[in-house]
Amino acid sequence: MDVYLFTAGASPGDLNDLEARLRSKLPHLQRLAKINEVTNRLAEAGTTKDGDQIYIIFPILTAQISFDRILNIAEQGHRGVFLIFITRDISAGDYKRLIKGGNADWASLAGAPEEILDIISRTAGGKVPSAATQGPRTAITSFVPSGGGVGNTTLVIESAVQAKGDKSTRSRRICLLDLDLQTSHVCDYLDIAPRLQVEEITHAPERLDTQLFEVYVSHHASSGIDVLAAPRNRSTPAQLSIAALEVLFQRISENYDLLLVDLPLGWFEWTNQIISVCDLAVVTGLNTVPSLRQVAETLKMVRAAGRIPPEIIVALNRCETRSLFGIAGRQYAKRVLGQETIHYIRQDAAAANHSLNTGVPITMASHSSRIAKDVRALATTIAKLKPTER
Repeated sequence: MDVYLFTAGASPGDLNDLEARLRSKLPHLQRLAKINEVTNRLAEAGTTKDGDQIYIIFPILTAQISFDRILNIAEQGHRGVFLIFITRDISAGDYKRLIKGGNADWASLAGAPEEILDIISRTAGGKVPSAATQGPRTAITSFVPSGGGVGNTTLVIESAVQAKGDKSTRSRRICLLDLDLQTSHVCDYLDIAPRLQVEEITHAPERLDTQLFEVYVSHHASSGIDVLAAPRNRSTPAQLSIAALEVLFQRISENYDLLLVDLPLGWFEWTNQIISVCDLAVVTGLNTVPSLRQVAETLKMVRAAGRIPPEIIVALNRCETRSLFGIAGRQYAKRVLGQETIHYIRQDAAAANHSLNTGVPITMASHSSRIAKDVRALATTIAKLKPTER
């Protein structure tokens, strides 16, 4: 396995710092200074025996090299060559185009060299240079709201609490990440203070070490789950960069076995990337005609996000019931959503309001309520997810 660093696409200061970090984990890293040297390596790769993989790392940190030109190289496809691009940020469109051919991937400048080692491990059948150390990757579930007011946050909280309380998963470390920066209310529901400072992470992702990460965690003592949530700001909400999210997810992966993500209703440039790394996506909505249409549209967006999560399910909240026939409108939901796996969460206004007013999760305050019972099946699906090797 040969790993090369293309040095023509970065300023000397950025390049020297990046190269030093890479060599700490990749001591046999080789330099390529000109684009024709890259094309020569690409030509040579076609003559190597099967199983030999060449990795070329491209830092695109200045305007010297067109990112579009490099993407054209990636799209051509070369047997035995895998391209890794390093930028401070990347658009969802560029990322989707980059990974489409299966022979290229992206790593953030702040996340090198760990992200690069992850990519090499994944694409080389687990073979990683001897200097690299790898650990398990956190199992990730994202809750994706199909519309406003569907109870996405309630379902995330109750699922996390039940997964933590289950006998088989009680020892697992569980984190709830709230990315709804404008209208965040996870901490309101749990009666704890939000502590995540998004501006600081976005401004200097490299500063997010283990100690600072712990400062940002809000602990919910009675349930045992940890929460990462920022104080809401409707007027000028903080902007998350992909580089900041990469570092944040890296720290989460070092500290937790299971991560539940509360995604906002709006679709941001980083939404696709988060969905693409999930083990499970839960699309939430209501069992009404307009909401079911929104659920169907959201499912299409989830499946168009790049890498499709291995498992996608639907959770319909606040469902009405009929005494003899169970969930009202079940047949129409099946007609609209087809073969999708659907979890129906029944309406229980008394239990929900009591939880909101006391700051105690429904599962803990009203264990026998309809909501707690119906969320149990959803939480069981999430609890079955296991951390995987990188």
